[in-house]
Amino acid sequence: MRLQTEDELSAMEPEPQNNEQEEDGYGVLLYYKYAQIPDLDDLLAFYHSNCNSLSLLGRVRLSPLGVNVTVGGKLSSLKKHIAAVESYSLFEGTDFKLAACHRPLKDKVAEECGFTSLSIRVVKELVTLSSNPLLKSPAISNAGTHLSAAEFHSVLQNAGHVMDNDRTTPSEGIVLLDARNLYETRIGKFHKSNVETLDPGIRQYSDLPSWIDDNSDQLQGKHILMYCTGGIRCEMASAYIRSKGVGFENVFQLFGGIQRYLEQFPDGGYFKGKNFVFDHRISVGSSDTDILGNCLLCSFPFDDYSSRLRCTYCRMLVLVCDSCQKDSSTFVCELCQKHGKDVGLISFNVNGKPDAMSPQADDKTVSPDSKLSLHLPGRQGKRLGIEGS
Repeated sequence: MRLQTEDELSAMEPEPQNNEQEEDGYGVLLYYKYAQIPDLDDLLAFYHSNCNSLSLLGRVRLSPLGVNVTVGGKLSSLKKHIAAVESYSLFEGTDFKLAACHRPLKDKVAEECGFTSLSIRVVKELVTLSSNPLLKSPAISNAGTHLSAAEFHSVLQNAGHVMDNDRTTPSEGIVLLDARNLYETRIGKFHKSNVETLDPGIRQYSDLPSWIDDNSDQLQGKHILMYCTGGIRCEMASAYIRSKGVGFENVFQLFGGIQRYLEQFPDGGYFKGKNFVFDHRISVGSSDTDILGNCLLCSFPFDDYSSRLRCTYCRMLVLVCDSCQKDSSTFVCELCQKHGKDVGLISFNVNGKPDAMSPQADDKTVSPDSKLSLHLPGRQGKRLGIEGS
């Protein structure tokens, strides 16, 4: 396998037509591709060479079954990176999601999101569907049918009609399934008045299979419309649902995820609130400024995660408004509260710091490929693996 160098690609490319100011602007690029990688070492070397030469920062994850990339840099550099990747036939049909944005600041948000360095790693799975090593991942070839943003919108617009091989037929039974984590769905999700939205309310993506197993009666016999941030989590999750057999065949997923949908429908369409993203932007909204999230403590409308506050027990991000932040420094998320944990159970050390979390736990962002392992208080030796997606 040989990928073309930046010099070779530059020689092939016509002179850029965009103005210099736009090309020097900053942007973020997201893409993934499921495909059998014939030479992983060669691909690893390409990403190291290409990303470093273009001064790109962010995360690149490679596996024998594909790639998952979130990087930032100059728009001109990101376009050169796309051209280099596209030169290899393996990436044919890849959806490159490029967005202009402000440069990341050297602050906690950028550091947590991995946008102060370049991390390129080979992993077993691009996204970890289950933390159970005995559970075999479903075949990605069995993933749900892709729907473009326009098709996805049309189905919701014409709720009461569902898809078959001819795309539409009068029927009932559409459900929306959000494949994201609770801290994401707090601030934004799809809503259509006569279509049920199923929000699993999970802490991590690897909890999704258990939720699907426990709630299969809400899915069986339905036409399931799945969505996530950029699409990758729906690939594996839709394949898992379809692997359950009869009654679970009709699974459809939003191609390009919420990001592509908001590009197509800048007023938000049927998506309400903001789209949580795993980079320094934190979230991306539409022209609709309605706030869907609420402060954990006072329930005031609030959806700003820039303070990066976390549950003292499980380290999941929590929403706490500016006013309540002044009154407290320890917080317990909805899921930990549901399991009987509260602030009163937290012990403090001599420095006034909470002791509820393990010393191994840190403030690294739960990103699409990161993994935290920590001890829950009162359950010695039992670990909770947190894998973002």
